[in-house]
Amino acid sequence: MEGGWDIHTHLLPVDITEKAQSGAYGMKPGDGFVEVHGFRLQLSAMGRPENLVKRIDQDGLDGAVAAAPPPLFRADLPAGERRGYVDWLNAGVLKASGADPRIRAMAYLPTDLPECALEVAASLTPDWAGVIIGTDIGAHSYADEAYHPLWALLCERRLPVLIHPSESRDRRLAPFYLSNLMGNPMETTLAAAQMIFGDVPTRYPDLKVILSHGGGALAQLVGRWQRGFDSNRPGIKPLGASPIDAVRWFYLDTIVHSEAVLELLLKTVGEDHLLLGSDWPFPMGTASAEDDLKHLPDRLKRKIRLENAGRVFQL
Repeated sequence: MEGGWDIHTHLLPVDITEKAQSGAYGMKPGDGFVEVHGFRLQLSAMGRPENLVKRIDQDGLDGAVAAAPPPLFRADLPAGERRGYVDWLNAGVLKASGADPRIRAMAYLPTDLPECALEVAASLTPDWAGVIIGTDIGAHSYADEAYHPLWALLCERRLPVLIHPSESRDRRLAPFYLSNLMGNPMETTLAAAQMIFGDVPTRYPDLKVILSHGGGALAQLVGRWQRGFDSNRPGIKPLGASPIDAVRWFYLDTIVHSEAVLELLLKTVGEDHLLLGSDWPFPMGTASAEDDLKHLPDRLKRKIRLENAGRVFQL
């Protein structure tokens, strides 16, 4: 089918090459890439918004929502540098998205510094479609009271939140690319669990939270979480919504690479809470918008590609 929105794509800030050439924020220029925090970000794809437009056209979409890639989240930078860095990053991503009206941008919020994240969110203009936050938040938990002012503000501004794994720090996952294959999905799962057991869905029912990569292992684990809740396991406090109900508060993208898993997500959160995503242009993303949806009936494709995204992002 034609039409719809890809809500999970990435773009680099327009002036990242110039910043890297000056050595700003520890970045280094390379031949066709910029090295950031040990990662090589290729300029040929997400450094050129016109290539995202080509992908939109190839997929027959109305547009895409784009955000900075996780290597640019930079929780490693000194706290004193973060606000200036985030302002530069967001300004550059917004300018990159402005290359075509079919691209909408999400601002990055440095939630490892809750007060700074709130300040950045409060400064956002109506140009932004939503915000993206990472999972590398140090000793914090998304169950913490420190984030409640941020959730309240995002509700007020009607800005959806994409939770995207930053990076897995578990050294056991270094071999076999498991830091991505397992570590990243588990980072997302942990963030979701923190919100559920912190009763965030009950306290902020209007907050739109989207989990990357099909929510990680959310659908596979929610039954176990429910059992822990029902049997009063230590550390689990009374909740306004049980885990099996709270999980239907989240929105999930469709980047799961498996028909069976997508069917599980439909049963777990419902067809109204799935959004088309691709993770363009990363290799672990999908080759086309249809990859994970091709087995679905057109009615359901339309809901996932178009109707749900239009409602969540006010497109």
